[in-house]
Amino acid sequence: MAGHAASDRDRGGRTRADGSRSSDPRDEIIAAATRLFAEKGYADTTMKAVADAVGLRQPSVYYWFRNKEELLHATASINRYSATVVALLTANDSAPPPAKLYRLLYEDTRHICLLRPLDYHQVESIAYQRPQEFSQFWADYRALFDGVVAFIEDSQKLKNFRSSDSLSAAAAALGLNEGLQKLRRHHAGSVAAVDFPIPVPALDDVSAVAHLSATTTLLSHLVDHTSLDTVRAEAMAIELPPDSQ
Repeated sequence: MAGHAASDRDRGGRTRADGSRSSDPRDEIIAAATRLFAEKGYADTTMKAVADAVGLRQPSVYYWFRNKEELLHATASINRYSATVVALLTANDSAPPPAKLYRLLYEDTRHICLLRPLDYHQVESIAYQRPQEFSQFWADYRALFDGVVAFIEDSQKLKNFRSSDSLSAAAAALGLNEGLQKLRRHHAGSVAAVDFPIPVPALDDVSAVAHLSATTTLLSHLVDHTSLDTVRAEAMAIELPPDSQ
C-alpha cells in the first residue's frame, strides 16, 4: 500500500474496532470477504461490511487491500500453488509418474487444508457463480486437473497403473482431496458433535490427511499394491523449491 512497505505489514496486526490487535488479519479479511461474496454477491459486498465482519476499522482493511478487486483476486488465486507444483513435477525427468501423482495429490490436499480460515468450498462455490471474474481460479484448476490426468496416463503407459478412464479418475482424485479438506475443517465442529467415526487417527495432522488422500487414490490404480511404500518414498524425495512449498 502507499506509504507502507510489505515488511511493515508483516510485522504485526492492525488495531480492531474494539482496540485489540489481530496477529494475522489478512487471512481473516479474505475469509470474511469470501463468506460475504457467497452470501450477498460480489456487487453487494462493501469494504465496510468486510471490516465489520472481521471487527476491524475500515481503514485497516484498506491497509491490506486497496479495493474490493484486490480482495477478489486474493480469493481467486488459491489454486495457483497446485498449478505451480504441476509445472515443477512435469519438468522433473527423473521421478517416475506414480511418484509424481502421489506428490501432487499430497501437496494439493495439504495446501487446501492449510487455507484455513479460508474455506475452499466457499471459494469454489463463488467461482461457479462468477466464472469470468474467477477465470484465474479455473485456469489454475484446469492446470491441476490436466496434471493429474497426465500423470495417470503416463503411469498406465508404463503398466504401473491398471487401465481406467483417466478423466474420471482425475475427477475422483481431486474430489477426494477436497472432501477430506472439508471433513478436516468441520472435525472440531459438527462432525465431532455427532461422534462421527473418523478413519484418520488425527485430522489435525495435515500431513496425515494429505498422505491418506494420495494413498487412497494410488491404491485404486496401482497394479502392484506392494509397491506403494516405494512410490511414497520416491514421491516425498522429490525436491521442490522452498518458495513453492
